[in-house]
Amino acid sequence: MGFRLCEIAGLAIVAALAAGHALAQDGGRPAAAPLPGQLDMAGAVALTLARHPEIAKANAALARGRADLGAAKAAWTPQLSYQANVGPHMLSGRNGSGLNENMAGPSVYLQQQVWDFGRSKGEIGAARATTGQRWHELESVADQLAEQGALAFLEVKRFEALSSEAGKQVAELEQLRQKIGLRVNAGISDKSDLMLADVRVESARGDAIQAETSLGIAKAALANLTGGPAQHYADPAAQISRFEAGDQEPDYASLPAIVAAEKAERAAAAKIGQAKAERYPRLGLQLGYTRNNYSYNVRDNSFTALVTVTGDLYRRSNHYLVTAAEEDRRAAQATREAAILDMRGRALTARQEIRAGQARITAYSLQERQAVTASRIFFEEYKLGKRTLTELLNTQLEIYRAASARIVAEHDIMEARVKFETLRGTLRPSLGLPARFNEQEDPDG
Repeated sequence: MGFRLCEIAGLAIVAALAAGHALAQDGGRPAAAPLPGQLDMAGAVALTLARHPEIAKANAALARGRADLGAAKAAWTPQLSYQANVGPHMLSGRNGSGLNENMAGPSVYLQQQVWDFGRSKGEIGAARATTGQRWHELESVADQLAEQGALAFLEVKRFEALSSEAGKQVAELEQLRQKIGLRVNAGISDKSDLMLADVRVESARGDAIQAETSLGIAKAALANLTGGPAQHYADPAAQISRFEAGDQEPDYASLPAIVAAEKAERAAAAKIGQAKAERYPRLGLQLGYTRNNYSYNVRDNSFTALVTVTGDLYRRSNHYLVTAAEEDRRAAQATREAAILDMRGRALTARQEIRAGQARITAYSLQERQAVTASRIFFEEYKLGKRTLTELLNTQLEIYRAASARIVAEHDIMEARVKFETLRGTLRPSLGLPARFNEQEDPDG
């Protein structure tokens, strides 16, 4: 592997610092970070994780979840409140009564909730489950970005190989054209043969230009993720060879995306209890001091120590709150089941691509060897006049097509193995990266 784990971690830190500096210098848009001369697939994944804004977004959502959990738990801590009225009593008459008569002055209250029949328990449970959901969503985002970076790297290697094969075809056709030119000059072959060879050479150059263009696009897409282009991209075969064969079904229940959906379902269930508790009162203790400084005739500053009971005699919306919470739970359950169904389908597709890819490689490799053999035989027969130039050129074309198809099949297998490794939840550790992006524990257990 081109990078050891410590080198990858250092690379990620450099990329993060460079991205942060670029955000300050370029109005919030990440700029290119310096890359090493050689980049491998693990390095591409590390750089993608270090600078992608989706990670910052998921971290912000997790921090918001922790803040909501803290706010929910604060329901059981004492609350200190104050109240002040502005303006003295007015229009007092001889009978000692009037507007704002004996109006209370500044007041300070210390309140402690004693019992709320499950409101706070439901709110805290929902907040804790939601925080756990955000924690696993961060890991899921990291998995998705790791796959994105790995696939972008493989796309570069795919078009590197196709571009090399296209250049090889151009070189072989040019060499064949030179031989035909010598035969034309010697009067052995017709000039039309040379013209036909020129046509095939230009067609091959067009294929090479197209492959080179695709390679440039793939490099640009990868550079957009990693922060800049590298001088050389290492062969990923050694890293992918350490992946599991893909014979066993993934443990979907342990995948971050599925666990996040399960936490969302648990949060929705907790909100049902919270909504049902709204029909019951709240019990609390209150200690207070009131200074009645707007009363001119009576000194009635007071201290209070009360047991408070608060609630709604009738509130029509409570019924709808319970119904809404129950529907949220059903929706969350369906979301989890849909995620499992989607991942199972993707796993089946990846495994089938791996199995079918091996058969494709075998077939195209055999076709390529046969085309190479046929090309050598046809050239000798062409010199003897037993084969036309068109037949000879067609064998060269078949070599290129078979080789290109083999390259596509090889990279299809590598991409399928990366996807399957993601579905197993082991792509990052298989590349030598930390298995967990967030080293803190799941707040929901």
